[in-house]
Amino acid sequence: MVQDGELPTIAVEHDPDQLDDLTILRLTQEIKDVEASKNPLVGEFKSISVLLDEYKDATFRSKIKALGGGNAGYRPVRGDGNCAWRAFAFRYFELLSKLSKEEIEASSKFLQSRTGLLDAAGYSETGYIDFVEETFNLFQKLPDITPEQLVSEFNNAEVSSAIIVHFRLLAAAYIKTHSGDYLPFIDDGEGADISEYCNRNIEAFSVEADHLALSALVNSMTTVDLGVVYMDRSAGEEAVVHNFFPAESAAEVDPPLLKIDLLYRPGHYDIFYK
Repeated sequence: MVQDGELPTIAVEHDPDQLDDLTILRLTQEIKDVEASKNPLVGEFKSISVLLDEYKDATFRSKIKALGGGNAGYRPVRGDGNCAWRAFAFRYFELLSKLSKEEIEASSKFLQSRTGLLDAAGYSETGYIDFVEETFNLFQKLPDITPEQLVSEFNNAEVSSAIIVHFRLLAAAYIKTHSGDYLPFIDDGEGADISEYCNRNIEAFSVEADHLALSALVNSMTTVDLGVVYMDRSAGEEAVVHNFFPAESAAEVDPPLLKIDLLYRPGHYDIFYK
């Protein structure tokens, strides 16, 4: 077992001169996984000013300052390849927890109806039912759940992982049932088709969400607007915001439209609070 302050043994078991690229990539990922495991799946709210302590680079600091003060903040999530999905799911339930019982019930019923996407995409009920049930078990605890209890729920790996799989499957199902909209954007140089793309990039656990995955997630949920604040070295003193809106009009559904914001730093997503 690796103790705090010690390097993982994987870092010293191999002669660096004898490693090929794939081995180096695997070992690097294993080290990252060890480091990530030291952090909670979902952390506590932090003021946006805390990020200033992490960066000395003038470009990043100017963009952090432009994010605003006052109540602006972020909630860190574990960087284990599921961060975008986990951040989205936590914020989704956090926003739901502030709604009335009637609005929560409407949201629950509508999300249940979206399970039809999974059937239409060819997923078997026996393959997805456990993950879907975990999502709706959490719905049953709203709106009485406290903020602390919600954080605790998402720090339960079984609960958190099941909801992530449910949302991953919804996104993959949307792409599979709307292949004509997504196929032109899938080009990995290996002639991948829709099923292969979904299998490698969405259904596979611990694989980071890309632009298409986030688009499909929003479209599959229908009742969520997603904004992703990009903290990178692009030109300008303010962070670029990429917005994802559902293809289906919110006016056509009963549940309230939720607005989720994520904070993206190269290779990682956290939850952003304006």
